[in-house]
Amino acid sequence: MTHQIKAVLFDLDGVIVFTDKYHYRAWKRLADEMGWAFDEEVNNGCRGVPRLASLKVILDHNKITLPPDQMNALADRKNGYYTESLGTMGRDDICPGAASFLKALKKRGTKLGLCSSSKNADTVLERLGLRRYFDAVVTGNDITHAKPHPEIFLLGAQRLRIPPFHCLVFEDAPSGIQAAAAAGMKSIGVGPAELLSDAPFTIQSYDEIDPDAVLDTGRPRRVKAEPWCVAQTNVEPRRAQYWETLFALSNGFIGLRGAFEEDDETLRPHSCPGMYLNGIYDYEPYHHLWYFPGFATRTHAMLNLADWRIINLIVDGERFSMFSGTVTGFRRALDMKRGVTTRSLVWQSPRGARVRIKTTRLVSMARRHNAAIRYEVVPLTPCERIVFESVVHEDVHSGALAGQNHVVRQHRHVSGADADYLFATRDAPFTFSMALTHRVEGPAATCFSVSAEQGEKSLVTRICVPALEGSPIVLEKHAAFFTSIETGASRLVERARDAVAEAGSRGFSRLMAEHAARWKRYWDAADITIDGDVRDQQAVRFSLFHLRQSHPEDPMRSISANGMTGDHYCGHVFWDTEMYMAPHFLYTEPEIVKPLLMYRHGILDKARERAAQMQGSGALYSWNSISGEECCVVFEAATAEYHLESAIAYAVWRYVHATGDTDFLHDYGAEILFETARFIAGRGAFIPHKGGKFCINAVCGPDEYGCGVNNNCYTNVMAQWHLRYARDVYETMKSDAPDQLARLTAKINLSGDELELWKRAADNMYIPFNATLGIHEQDDSFLSLDPVDMNAIPRNTDIRELMHPLNLWRMQVAKQADVVLLMFVQGQQFGARVKKRNFEFYEPRTCHGSSLSACIHSIMAAETGRLDLAYDFFRQSARMDLDDFKNNTRSGVHSACLGGTWMAMVNGFAGMRDYPAGLSFSPMLPAAWKGYSFKIRYRGSRIALKVARGGATFTLLSGPAVSFTVKGRKITLAKGRKAVVPVKQ
Repeated sequence: MTHQIKAVLFDLDGVIVFTDKYHYRAWKRLADEMGWAFDEEVNNGCRGVPRLASLKVILDHNKITLPPDQMNALADRKNGYYTESLGTMGRDDICPGAASFLKALKKRGTKLGLCSSSKNADTVLERLGLRRYFDAVVTGNDITHAKPHPEIFLLGAQRLRIPPFHCLVFEDAPSGIQAAAAAGMKSIGVGPAELLSDAPFTIQSYDEIDPDAVLDTGRPRRVKAEPWCVAQTNVEPRRAQYWETLFALSNGFIGLRGAFEEDDETLRPHSCPGMYLNGIYDYEPYHHLWYFPGFATRTHAMLNLADWRIINLIVDGERFSMFSGTVTGFRRALDMKRGVTTRSLVWQSPRGARVRIKTTRLVSMARRHNAAIRYEVVPLTPCERIVFESVVHEDVHSGALAGQNHVVRQHRHVSGADADYLFATRDAPFTFSMALTHRVEGPAATCFSVSAEQGEKSLVTRICVPALEGSPIVLEKHAAFFTSIETGASRLVERARDAVAEAGSRGFSRLMAEHAARWKRYWDAADITIDGDVRDQQAVRFSLFHLRQSHPEDPMRSISANGMTGDHYCGHVFWDTEMYMAPHFLYTEPEIVKPLLMYRHGILDKARERAAQMQGSGALYSWNSISGEECCVVFEAATAEYHLESAIAYAVWRYVHATGDTDFLHDYGAEILFETARFIAGRGAFIPHKGGKFCINAVCGPDEYGCGVNNNCYTNVMAQWHLRYARDVYETMKSDAPDQLARLTAKINLSGDELELWKRAADNMYIPFNATLGIHEQDDSFLSLDPVDMNAIPRNTDIRELMHPLNLWRMQVAKQADVVLLMFVQGQQFGARVKKRNFEFYEPRTCHGSSLSACIHSIMAAETGRLDLAYDFFRQSARMDLDDFKNNTRSGVHSACLGGTWMAMVNGFAGMRDYPAGLSFSPMLPAAWKGYSFKIRYRGSRIALKVARGGATFTLLSGPAVSFTVKGRKITLAKGRKAVVPVKQ
């Protein structure tokens, strides 16, 4: 994978070499001579700071003030003592593993910098034979500001010609960690975690480090590679939100972030628990300094709801915490095969009691309104009593909205170990219910006691169980949820109460069996196996797991940009769903694509309202929304992205093409197509200056750095296709569905003049092309923008956060695949040479600031003969969240990237295309793998593809005979028949 980290900057003392003792001895000698108090604690304050600043630390400790000239003289005297001692320095003073780590980094082509406040750093490096490893050295002689000011690291990055975003700092002092953060660099602390509380990660030795993990992610190690699991084996409070995202569970209706069961005060400042119900949101107004027609007047966002997952454990009066007593054998894992998270450990309390703890959590795929937690405790020493505190917190924060008062409780009823609630949103028209029940298993299951304490916004249910050494005690906590979206308001509490009672009576094990069976059915249909790299296998399954669990299978709901794993994108639905997520479902479970399209049909009236707000006709889907009401005020890179219209139309075409479901097309799809085509046609005009061609001006294409441009090539080609497809559907419905067509044209008042405009606009669409370069211009202005030194631009991050838009919009740099995406989506329109030239022109000018970029570049790199680069981009996409590639996994998974990983496998390495001419493949095999396999469904048939060094084998598993082409060769398969073709390697 192309390394995220291009340069590594090291402090010297305590990081590369142990000069600390020499500094300590020199300061100690001076202090003794002067009669000052000085010890290790004072010395800690001197680490990582310049000589005069260190002297001031000592003077302040002794409550002494000296004039500057005397301070300089004393600092020089200390330096003389220190320099004198360097003569005794040897290889034993190099930190263990440091030299080997430096060699490993240099071998991988990494630039190295030494950034030390010590003015003797060069002398030390030369003395120990380490100077040759460093491409730049910055010392106290070069700077005017001490750490925690970022000057020293920024100067190091400047000398290495690497943007700060791509630099990693190793530091042993809090001031150095703070300086790295101020410089916009990642950091790893060297030394005890308790002394480096601001460090995202700490190491005790370089032997702990995986060099490739460091360069790929800026972290000392990756998640352990396991084919079916993602596991955590040590608790890092500062990384709590990252793990909460990875371990989030959902079924498309309920979303539950992976916070620990316990409400632990040590984790609380770092944690972001989340409990979501798809479709439940509330409003906040926008306050515009200047308001123009079409501006959104309010936003809405998915709400973080009552936190019901808390179970605190008390063992003979001692409260269990991961941070008190002793924890051994800790492992928390996402079991992707069964769709659960588990945790196991042994805890020894401060007073010596020992218990084994195991928790299992699920959000049911079989019962979409249910979730449950199983909490098992086994006393390993004599124990009298186990108390479970089952807690509900209503006072939760929705990160996307201000304040905590967006939900009002209308009802709460508590009866023993059961409780039910009814809530309403403050401004939005929703009510929803929650019901809870508890079940105890084990020898004491019949003799436990229950008490409840009701607070204004909390409920604590205490379940006290007699304990016996060696005997398991199990608490099951079951929850059920219903909303007014799918259920009448008068029955909400009743339905939740009934659902949780049934789940509780059946027990966790039966709920688990049903849930696991659903996951087995999915994996049997959709699994992708990789032979040769466990990390890749893990990453692909992680992508498939989180993508599948985000699907609500409900036409009143869709899939947001974070799924149900976080609220960073407010639960909003973007074009991501149709273009990047739906393809996976279309070729594995095509029946669940229809609900996604029905959701779009369900908000069509809102799209009509939005078109009217924009002074247009037809329907304009909002760029980001749940209800269909536009929420984004960044109009230049949201409302202007009219290609969303064509993305939805394209999803309609793909679904009908792959399934043959013309009933959907005639009853629902055509209305979407006609109304969006109307809007697209109204956005453009025939421009005399362009030879009378139909132009669409003031738009934003997929590249969100190109705002307000004219004739974005992707937008225009997709609009051309869109208008033609809408007209073709109209013509076919005249013979195939005349009654539906008559009703529809009457309903929307569609005229023959409009149909003629669609044809004329499509036939005369302006498609930018530069004959000299042999490429399609991204838009009318892209080639005229300021050239950019891409080595000075951070890659894989959104540079909109680093500069004013007026500076960004001048630059010839793309955020993500734009023309390159067009070469894939409408690939049947372009020849191999044009695709290659466009890829070679645009990829070097793309910073890949979007998580949607890597997968498309992987696909087109494969098609244009760059298999090595295709694999590189594939790994970026596949490990985007596991490796926290963009430093924002804490906010939720990147749902489009999950779908894009499937696309990179199937459309990229297998070369699958499903254009109007039919299905085709062009299998290839990355050098890192021995093989891979997957299955697809296509027009009622189920096809298996297995790729290995010896060739690619296609097998028809079920369904009618199917025909497709492989590298131009037509193949027809009957059931049970196979075909073997060569593979590009």
